[in-house]
Amino acid sequence: MLPATLAADPTDNLVLILDASGSMWGKLGPETKIESARKVVRDMVGKLPAGSKLGLVAYGHRQKGDCNDIETLVPAGSSDLGAIPDRVDKLNPLGMTPITKAFEQGAATAKTGGAPGTIVMVTDGLETCGGDPCAAVRAAKQAGQEFVLHIIGFDVAKENVSSLECAAQAGEGLYIPAEDAAALSAALEQTMTAESPVGDAKLSVKVIADGKLEDAMVTVSQNGKTVAGGRSYNSEGSNPRIFPLEAGTYDVEVAPVRIQGAGKINFSAVTLESGKTTEREANFSTGEVSVKVTRNGALNDATVAVIPAGGTQSIGGGRTYAAPTSNPKIVRAPPGIYSVKVEVLGVGGRITKVFENVEIRGEQRTELEFAVETGTLKVGAVQGSTLIDAVVTVTDSGGQNVAGGRTYTAATSNPRTYELLPGTYTVKVTPVKPPGLAAKTITMEVKASETASQTVSF
Repeated sequence: MLPATLAADPTDNLVLILDASGSMWGKLGPETKIESARKVVRDMVGKLPAGSKLGLVAYGHRQKGDCNDIETLVPAGSSDLGAIPDRVDKLNPLGMTPITKAFEQGAATAKTGGAPGTIVMVTDGLETCGGDPCAAVRAAKQAGQEFVLHIIGFDVAKENVSSLECAAQAGEGLYIPAEDAAALSAALEQTMTAESPVGDAKLSVKVIADGKLEDAMVTVSQNGKTVAGGRSYNSEGSNPRIFPLEAGTYDVEVAPVRIQGAGKINFSAVTLESGKTTEREANFSTGEVSVKVTRNGALNDATVAVIPAGGTQSIGGGRTYAAPTSNPKIVRAPPGIYSVKVEVLGVGGRITKVFENVEIRGEQRTELEFAVETGTLKVGAVQGSTLIDAVVTVTDSGGQNVAGGRTYTAATSNPRTYELLPGTYTVKVTPVKPPGLAAKTITMEVKASETASQTVSF
């Protein structure tokens, strides 16, 4: 739990750690990042409450390639706020990004300020000097130093910022992405001028899948407005993801980053109490959908495709065949809502079934069954007592061609046999050999589990 004095008045002992590495000369809109930072810092200093005390640490501004290029420009506890913008204006970005060492110097600087420190680090990149900022923050906490660390990622959206989020979480503060000068200004105002940038209630969201930590985006909202968020990653340093918030009721959305087809997990009306940690676990462990396909009571071959709701691409499936070792077909998938498409094989026409809104739950099995009834249709072609070669075309009552083929002159194919859904069909038989014989059309009725046979004589 944060020290009460720190939560009540973070401006007693502020330390700003500012990135002045070479990448700060990069353009962000019409101006460079360092130019934006200079303007934002000057504006922010003007908004600090009267009596605020602010120290300044910068890194990467004196030497190229020097991981020790870190300097305390204004000591902690300084009330000469006017010195801060002047110092920042003189920074000349040159060097590396030693985030870990910069934090350690910033923490040491904050320690000299007496009161518990609020440290705000602005960085436009990740550690380039081999350090582990998350481990360093943990070590400082374990040593008993009282501080809150906020980290502002300035134009780092394309990077894997897990190390920064982990460090901010270990420092019981916020990680805030800022992709332009306006966002940087808002982030500094939130962390440096607000009376209480973090609350003393905590929300802990653990994300797992199949027994392992899982990467997900966690979004916390209140009254429809997003108030906090961040990624859990698959590291113990940031999973569970812990958010310091004001006591109140929140809605939490957890969206997996890497699990194909998985839906979001939502926790509604989560109540946080002052001084307590409220825990939630989002379990994206895979579940199973079992698809059994029968025809006339016997196992039957079919294709199965499992498709995320609203999508078009299958994330799993295969053939059931007609063997008990594969029918029912078992498909594993992450929790979510799916459509399951089944197409029966070995019958005339397309016999398909789409099960909509099928919910798959983690570590559970959802069972589906598609039971089809068909009948047998047999059509032969003869001239006198001689089998003749003919083309058979079968259409249903809607005029759709559902089956067809040639009888040839062998008993193995004449009569021609089809498995069809019950119904009335139009059958056209067109002789091939001998030539010159006129086609004949007949109507046949197919009943479930029965055989309808007719030999057409020419």
